[in-house]
Amino acid sequence: MAGAGVFVLLVVVYPLWQVLFRSFLDAGVLSLKSYQKVFSYPSYYRALLNSVWISCATAALCMVLGTLLAFLVVRTDLPGKTSLRTLLVLPYALPSFFAAIAWIQLLGPQGYLARLLLQVFGSAAVPWNLYSAGGIVFVLTVHYFILVFITVAGALERMDASLEEAARASGAGTYRIMREITLPLVLPAIVAGGLLAFIGALANFGIPALLGMRARFFVLTTSVYYALAIPDFGLATALSSMLVLVALISMALQFGIQKGESRYTVISGKAVHPAELKLGASRYPLFLFTVALVVCISIIPVLSMVLTALMKYWGAPLTAANLTLQNFTYVLKLETAQRAVTNSLFLGAVAATAAMFVGTLISYLHVKAKLKGSRVLDFLATIPYAVPHTVIAIAMILAWAKPPVSLYGTLWIILVAYLAVYLPFAVRTTNSTLQQVHDSLEEAARASGAKIFPRLRDIVLPLARPGMIAGWILVFMPALRELTVSILLYAHHTETIGVVVYNLQDAGYREIAAALAALVMALLIAGNMVIRKLTGGVAGF
Repeated sequence: MAGAGVFVLLVVVYPLWQVLFRSFLDAGVLSLKSYQKVFSYPSYYRALLNSVWISCATAALCMVLGTLLAFLVVRTDLPGKTSLRTLLVLPYALPSFFAAIAWIQLLGPQGYLARLLLQVFGSAAVPWNLYSAGGIVFVLTVHYFILVFITVAGALERMDASLEEAARASGAGTYRIMREITLPLVLPAIVAGGLLAFIGALANFGIPALLGMRARFFVLTTSVYYALAIPDFGLATALSSMLVLVALISMALQFGIQKGESRYTVISGKAVHPAELKLGASRYPLFLFTVALVVCISIIPVLSMVLTALMKYWGAPLTAANLTLQNFTYVLKLETAQRAVTNSLFLGAVAATAAMFVGTLISYLHVKAKLKGSRVLDFLATIPYAVPHTVIAIAMILAWAKPPVSLYGTLWIILVAYLAVYLPFAVRTTNSTLQQVHDSLEEAARASGAKIFPRLRDIVLPLARPGMIAGWILVFMPALRELTVSILLYAHHTETIGVVVYNLQDAGYREIAAALAALVMALLIAGNMVIRKLTGGVAGF
């Protein structure tokens, strides 16, 4: 408990306290000037309102889409479930800012699909506007629904089948079983995934920036960005505090929901093998619906990115003469790109491993050991998920860029920032997994004389291993292509993949940036195949 507390104190609490403290300073003197500025301009109220309703709409759509797809892929006899499950996670492997770029390349005013429809129908403009609040909600939903999908899928896979079998024996049909038994039992997982999607959308910068700024539609994260550009650190940190406040309220709701966690225990000491529900006549229509959804939200945007990587120049006519592999050749020979891949692999692997170790420890202390103060530790470890990555980067500069511990300009300050950013993923994933392991298993071992470490080694960790591996992947994947933290903390020779892609895109080299992003996507898919092979399909996406 003390070790975990020191880790959270150094990685999370102290840096964020630096940001909060600086928000009350003006020219080195304690002052409320920054907060007066926030509450004096209606534009910031609109930004707060926009952030809240955009995040609520995204969370609602994510819960509907993620739950439906998780149920179809995990609990029914839908054909090709394994392949569909892998393809559904593809959008999450894309950086959020590059996902927005991919959709702009596809559905923007000069996008591939937009140009095709204009040619076919001879229209003057497409009937949608991606540069709008609706466009932001759409791209955020496509990017974050996987959080609900993974959370609900894990709960469905571990459900006690006897409840559904009893209902079926009583004559209940498939849809009634789903409505009255399955969905109520996985409701905590649905809400938990929805709250993660809400906080993710609330703290996202890349998608609202690329799709909203052009339409003069601002949220709190883009308002923070403008405050930093002025620069006005006090205003930026004051705005961030509003963002954190909204996120903390949603986190408090999640903790409240988890109070009745024992009612939703779905793993006990007996074997559990959830039966597949037969879809009957709906099987192939639902299969076609799922395939169409996968094609639209996963395959087409990725193909758009790959197509851009193969073009001689952006906007060129789609002909064989304009296709080339030179962009890939250039990226493979680019020293900066090679160094960025090495740095990102190192940072992602170390951050994922360290975060999962500490996250598992914190979750065990809270869920199983139930030590006094463990709930507070769990809460503090989850706070960074509600904080914009820009603010976390600023926090690291304020905390660790000056003597006696000066990490600025090294990989280590990026690593510490990654640990702060991704610790909540590890805590929430292992928290959910450990909640599903019934206390009676450990109690039986304790009654037999087993001490703490044998109980962990022989009972808790083996049962929690699939969730821990899934959590490791959920940390490694986004860390491998992270941008917002890295762009503010990198120096020469410490570039990451996200930084190089962004710099290439910002310099106008869209084709080369797309080529590097496509190679990273291929690396992620290959790594996923290896993990699924090693774990027998238990882990991976």
